[in-house]
Amino acid sequence: MKNINLFFYSFLILIIASCEGAFEELGEGSSSEPVISITLSVSSESVAINSEVTFKVLSDNNDNITSSCKFFVNDIEIVGNKYTPGEEASYTVYANYNALKSNVKTFSASVGALKTYKTNVLMEDITGTWCGWCPRPAFTLSELKKVNSQVIVVAVHGGSTEPMYYPKLQELLDSFGNEGTYPWVQLNRKERWNEGQGTVPITSVAAKSSKLGLAIESSISERDLTVKLSAKFSEDFVDLKYVVYIIENDLIYDQRNYADLGYGSDDPLVGFEHDHVLRKALTSTPLGDDIDSGLTKKGSTFEKSLSYTIPDAYNKDKMEIVAFIIKDKSIVNARQSEFGKTQSFEEL
Repeated sequence: MKNINLFFYSFLILIIASCEGAFEELGEGSSSEPVISITLSVSSESVAINSEVTFKVLSDNNDNITSSCKFFVNDIEIVGNKYTPGEEASYTVYANYNALKSNVKTFSASVGALKTYKTNVLMEDITGTWCGWCPRPAFTLSELKKVNSQVIVVAVHGGSTEPMYYPKLQELLDSFGNEGTYPWVQLNRKERWNEGQGTVPITSVAAKSSKLGLAIESSISERDLTVKLSAKFSEDFVDLKYVVYIIENDLIYDQRNYADLGYGSDDPLVGFEHDHVLRKALTSTPLGDDIDSGLTKKGSTFEKSLSYTIPDAYNKDKMEIVAFIIKDKSIVNARQSEFGKTQSFEEL
């Protein structure tokens, strides 16, 4: 009798297993009905290039079987159910679920109405506490910054006895064609500027829109700083470089002063406040690190994260970030930010 019961139960289990095997594997929220057909949908049939499209598949029983499907864009299998078109074109997509093939959907990617961006101007001031004429351009730029937020100043200090000496100064001097002239102010790394020219050369650059926008995001924990630079492009760019500076404000050192250049006629100017002092380039060189041209196409966004441990000798509460993008040794656009801020792109 026991053998008969054992045979009966074994036979019953075999029948149940065979019945279960007759149904195809389903995804999440599945029913017990076999899948006869599948239907593909796309999150959008028209997207901007470099924007993500998501695919979804439902069975004829309205079960979501997306995770069990394979997807093919322009007949090429992709990983997962998301796709980011990198160029302006029309695309086809379908899905396979075991032996079943879905309907074919079409979606397009286009440039669309691309934004232009506010232009910020970088003024790199080659200076020193020992330089008696250096307060003159510093005063003019300081006054201009009060009325024009698009002006960014970086003071690069040099000289054998300079307390705020920037170690990689010579790279900048060579790039600017400066053989040791002080003061020297470089406008967007394109040309030398001096206060005798007035502020028009600076404000005229700032008045133009840019096809490249910048945004800085940063966080700081104790003395560990993390910076993320984002650049968005409204046209194709090639051969770009990026630079990220760390500057410090409110440094107090006496300043030589040969005349009344805006701060009075005392020489030296005792307890002079030095702002925008270049402390560190987070890139390998102040001349910039290369950006892959595949990442600088129209409509795309380049992102780069960098980290820096701030030395104890620097006052982290008085420091800021300056970032800029260079093409052919000239700056395309620049941005400045306090620590711990998240910026959006300055769209016009």
